[in-house]
Amino acid sequence: MQKGATNSLQAWLSAKPGGDLILLFFYFWLATLLPLMPHQVPTLWLWGALSGACLVATSWLLFHLSRQRSAIWSLLACGALISIASLCDFLRLPPAYLLSQCRTSVDIEFLAGVFRHIEFHWQWFPITNVAMLLWICLSFRWDGEQKAVGWGGTRRCVRTQILPRLAQCLLMLFCMGLAMTAIEWIAIGAQKNLSADGFVCAMLCGMALYHFVLSLIRYKLLT
Repeated sequence: MQKGATNSLQAWLSAKPGGDLILLFFYFWLATLLPLMPHQVPTLWLWGALSGACLVATSWLLFHLSRQRSAIWSLLACGALISIASLCDFLRLPPAYLLSQCRTSVDIEFLAGVFRHIEFHWQWFPITNVAMLLWICLSFRWDGEQKAVGWGGTRRCVRTQILPRLAQCLLMLFCMGLAMTAIEWIAIGAQKNLSADGFVCAMLCGMALYHFVLSLIRYKLLT
């Protein structure tokens, strides 16, 4: 039984995963709905489907970009982390209350809308924010250099450890705001209310975008 499950997981991460991508699709759909299960709130199939499609496509691109299964495992684990952290945020403040604080607007400028969503996310999803920032910091690759003392060691630490972490955190926040802006536009275009699962969808898609952009930057630096 365990061997069969392992073979199935390996098929997801292979170059030709075939129909097993459907299981990956529903994994992310479930990650979108999990935070709302304790609450009796309306959901929209569009957001779960969008999460699944976005993250499956990102998983496929990450594998073909890096040829490393670890990139996809990272995205799988990150999706689960966002789902659980969002569950904690919704237990802290019910989805109905958070939705009442959301204000959509089509007149606001693009960048202003992105930063407005970043501010909204920091204000109402602190647990998810902290979880994602910790994820970035703890998953950062150490360069393996020997620790140096004095001013030279301090500069090296800032250059090789602190600044890259800070840049990745800022990239994550921008990707999150960009995804939330896109989800808001989709909701307005489809003439649908932005339900609570839309927020979770935006966070999952934002982290998918972050993983892809970061992998693309690393790929360009190595080639």
